[in-house]
Amino acid sequence: MPSFFEEFDRFLRRWQKFFEEFERQIEEDVRRMMSVAAEPESRRRRYYYYGFEITIGPDGRPVVREFGNIRRRPDVERIEVVDEIDPLADVVEEDDKVKVVLDMPGVDKDEIKIYVSEDGRTLTVDARGKDRKYHKEVRLPAAVDPQKAKATYRNGVLTVELEKVEKKRRGFEIKIE
Repeated sequence: MPSFFEEFDRFLRRWQKFFEEFERQIEEDVRRMMSVAAEPESRRRRYYYYGFEITIGPDGRPVVREFGNIRRRPDVERIEVVDEIDPLADVVEEDDKVKVVLDMPGVDKDEIKIYVSEDGRTLTVDARGKDRKYHKEVRLPAAVDPQKAKATYRNGVLTVELEKVEKKRRGFEIKIE
């Protein structure tokens, strides 16, 4: 089994290739934008929003979560820039509720739509602002009641609090004498 340092070294080599391709694509986009300077401004805008978080999994290996609008395509050694940003999201499970926190700067709260699936296990967030679009589907650790959900949006951070659905008992409990 490879050590943590061997695994981390392999991870860093993969990221070096990723960032080299990212830099090449930015240079290509800048050249393209310079050649289309006569186009309307709305067609020339392109945002690069990328980040990653590294944690150590229960098996001791690094776990990487990526977010933003830059995607690595596993089938080819290229990256692509998409219009929709996949925001950074944290899911915190407590005894009676689940809290989902998403980093979504640059949109108004009226432009954000939040949905819970019929089974109460998936939260979907969509936002369409003037300059930015966000989309995130979050698999929840427990079923929740969408009727009791609360959401706040302050300083570019969306917080959604969802109450867990109580487990229904089967039939009636029988006391033992």
